[in-house]
Formats: sequence, structure tokens, C-alpha cells
Amino acid sequence: MKAMVLGLGGVGTVIARELARAPQFGELLLADVDGERARRVAGEIGLAHVRACRVDAGDRQELRAALDGVGILVNAVIPRYNLTVMEACLEAGCNYLDMASDGPVELPGRVTIWQQLEYDARFREAGLTAILCLGVDPGATGLFARWAADRMDTVEAIMIRDGDNSTVEGYELAVYFSPDTSIEECLQPSYIYKDGEYVLGEPLETGVETFNFPEPVGPMVVRSVPHEDVGTLPLHIGKGLRYVDFKYALDPKYVQVLKVLRMLGLASPEPIRVGDVMVAPRDVVTALLPRPADLGGRIKGHLCVGTLVRGTENGHPVEYFLYNLLDHEEVYRRYGVNATVWQTALPAVVGVELLAEGHITRKGVLVPEQLEPEPFFRRLQERGWYIWVEKKTRTRM
Repeated sequence: MKAMVLGLGGVGTVIARELARAPQFGELLLADVDGERARRVAGEIGLAHVRACRVDAGDRQELRAALDGVGILVNAVIPRYNLTVMEACLEAGCNYLDMASDGPVELPGRVTIWQQLEYDARFREAGLTAILCLGVDPGATGLFARWAADRMDTVEAIMIRDGDNSTVEGYELAVYFSPDTSIEECLQPSYIYKDGEYVLGEPLETGVETFNFPEPVGPMVVRSVPHEDVGTLPLHIGKGLRYVDFKYALDPKYVQVLKVLRMLGLASPEPIRVGDVMVAPRDVVTALLPRPADLGGRIKGHLCVGTLVRGTENGHPVEYFLYNLLDHEEVYRRYGVNATVWQTALPAVVGVELLAEGHITRKGVLVPEQLEPEPFFRRLQERGWYIWVEKKTRTRM
């Protein structure tokens, strides 16, 4: 089968390296708006069946032409291009997978998870599969929720937590995955599912609390951020689910920067005129930040992403916490990238392999919690992407 990785930032590059070694793909096409970057990554991989090309993800016709003969596309560009890429895949008869959407909050000019889910009938009619948001969070966190829910009689709450206690040598401020995506989601209104309704809250100020992550991450202040899985988990988990949220542990310095960007209008993706040119303020900000792919060995510390599920099992209250815990320095020593990038890329790699092998047969648009977790868990752990499970029960007197 022929596959394409579209977008060769940090996550896309890891996906490309992994898929290049996968026997399922007789040809792998690496595409990026920066053709030189695509050629450089292909050259680093150094395998005859891996080719590079320049493709603009915002140009549907150009992408459609590049997709000739491609069976699966992995979309690793920023979410604002998701709908254009999905349209091109439908025209080309190509299966689709991405790692993120713009989030569930409906804002002008944004590509939301709800808009992507509307493509379900078209992908089913075409006999194609589109898997959305299969990174780590969203992605693995939805698989964690599904695994726990399958073992429980009732599910009352699902709480996703992301904490990172690391620092970066040589930088006052750095973002470990797409800065554009990070700024986008953190400055949207918070988004919580509660008692059958989606509730919006003030960006960066909602649900602030201390969460005790497993050591060596430890206790960290987290705050509610809108996330795709908060929108989709209530659609598929059931079992009486009444509450879902997602909370980040954000560096206080980054929180302050985000507030200033919002106040000055520098977080906007909409172009403005500066002299004789049109430029998006956010593009200027992200251009000044280090590329996640370049942070590598500069990051010192640990990160943890997990899903806490509360409910009942065999008539007793139960709590499951499934998580992945990584050391940035160890990941860099083993794989040459920062842990956030590697952690995000691996679930997508496994998803592409399972789809190519025919283990995922359902057609239409799918989200992680609709997939069987066990095949993912086995392959992730074979690659050193380990999953820990903590279970707590309380017996009523």
C-alpha cells in the first residue's frame, strides 16, 4: 500500500520515520509546503521507497493530484486545513487520519471536531475510513477511557489530565508541540460536559486546581482547556456518563504570555496589513518560538498524560487511572526527539498500521473511543510506549 505523511514538523517527522520501517507500505510519500524540509527528512530516512514532494495543504487540487494511488493519508498539519484535506481524500479515494481538530468550541474560521464528524456519511458512502484526533490527547486518552468503561457497570465521570514538570535549556519559553495549535486551544473558552450539557467557561481561569500526577511529575496546578475528546466521549461511552473535562498543567509564565497575546491581538490567525504585506499576528509569534522538532535534548523533566474514569464495578465504586509517563531525556537518547512529539506520534502510527492491515474495518468517520483499545495497547507497549493502570475500589459498609 502507498501512504502519505502530510506535514513534516516534529510529529509528522516521527510518523514518517516509523512508517518507513513498516512492511505494510511499499511506497511512502512525504509531503510538506516546504519542499526542502520534505526532501531533508526523506534523505535522513534514506530508503528507496520513501519519496518527497512539495504540497500545500491549503490547495485542495494540488493535494488531490499528489494523492494519486495513495491508500492512506496521515494529516500532520495544523487543524485549520483538516476539511480541505478530507475533501481531497474523498476525491482521491484515500483513507484519512489526523491527530487533532481545532476543538469543540464553535468560533468563526475554525475547523471543529463537529464539522469533521459531519463527513461520516460521505466517507461511508465512499467505502473509506477517516480516524480523527488519534494522537495522545486527544487520542490515547480516548482509548484509555474506552478500556476502563468496558470494565465498568456505570461511568460517572471522565477526567483527562496532562502534566509536564520539565524545563528547556537555553529558552525562556518553548512549546513542545505545534505552537499554533497550543495558542489556539488555550485561548478558546473552556469546555466541560456536565449533566447532559456542554458548559463554556473563561479561558485559562476555569477549573483551576492541583492534581496529583504519578511521581516523578507529582502535584501540579491544572486548568480547564477545550479539547476534542470532551466533545466526543459523551457521544460514545454512555453508561450514565455525567461529567467530562480536560485539564492542562500550564507553566504560569506561558499563561501570562497567552493573556498578553490575547490582549494585544497577537493570538489572531487572521491576516492584517503591515506596511505593504499581509501577515497573521499569530504566525509572527510562532515564527519567533523554537520549533518543537529542534528542542530535543534541551528538555529536562517528565510528562504524564492520563485518563481518570470514575463509576461502579460489580456494585462498588471504582476509579481507574490509565496513563503514559515519559522522561524527556530518555526519549531523546532513544529516539532523538522530545517526549511530547514522540508520545503524540506513536498512537497515530499504530492506527495507520492497523488500518492498512485491515484490523480496522469500519467505514465512515471515527474517533478513538470507537476503536478497540487492546490492539493499540499491545503495539504501543511493544514500541516502549508503556501504559500504567491504577485501580482503586471502595466497598460500601
